[in-house]
Amino acid sequence: MTRQVRCECGYTARGLTDDAVIALVLRHLETDHPDLVGTETADDIRGWIELLPD
Repeated sequence: MTRQVRCECGYTARGLTDDAVIALVLRHLETDHPDLVGTETADDIRGWIELLPD
């Protein structure tokens, strides 16, 4: 199943594993929301993941 997280800014991170999506979100935070770096953990992001039907 594909997983995704949608950011309030419109960015969508999609991947086949939780770890792939978490890495994309963390990279997005670094580049687009540097003020949030360090405030969100991998466990926080894991809670935001939606499963998409195949």
